[in-house]
Amino acid sequence: YCKMLNASVRGLNGESRKVDFTTTVELEADAFIPPSYIVNEQQKLDIYKRIAGVENAGESADMKEELLDRFGEVPVSVDNLLRIALIRVRAHSLYVTEVKGRGGELKFLLRPDAMLQVEYIPAFLRHYGSCLTFNAKGTPYFLYRYKKCGVVEKDAQNLIALTEELLRDMEKYLAFGEADVSAR
Repeated sequence: YCKMLNASVRGLNGESRKVDFTTTVELEADAFIPPSYIVNEQQKLDIYKRIAGVENAGESADMKEELLDRFGEVPVSVDNLLRIALIRVRAHSLYVTEVKGRGGELKFLLRPDAMLQVEYIPAFLRHYGSCLTFNAKGTPYFLYRYKKCGVVEKDAQNLIALTEELLRDMEKYLAFGEADVSAR
């Protein structure tokens, strides 16, 4: 009820309405808090909730700094968790409902009503060559095919970095700026 009321008030004030949907990220990478890093289960649950609520790079850096201060050196799996939280936020802003990366494929499923500059999709695809394809039928999606090196940890880091890069480029090529969105 509160969400609906707030959306109505924003609409009356001339603010753009945001579409409510969930973005999930499933990447073939370890992203968890090891039992040896935070022993207390209540603290661990609190940290998971706070990481899930991270909305920008500044908040992620603050969270990482706090973890370092409270619990010591941040394990790779926790750093991955923070990076994936930022991936989810960035993907959500691009109307991506799912990010799935495994087995040499990275897939970005989009909402059919995604507010993207579709006229720039060909340039985006050219930027990545034959590795990246786009399917507009049914649920639209981008599919990137990549080679794995065979070392699990290295493949995980490469996959996370590739996902971050593709989302940055999607923003650069396809996302509307503030002026573009208000003109719609």
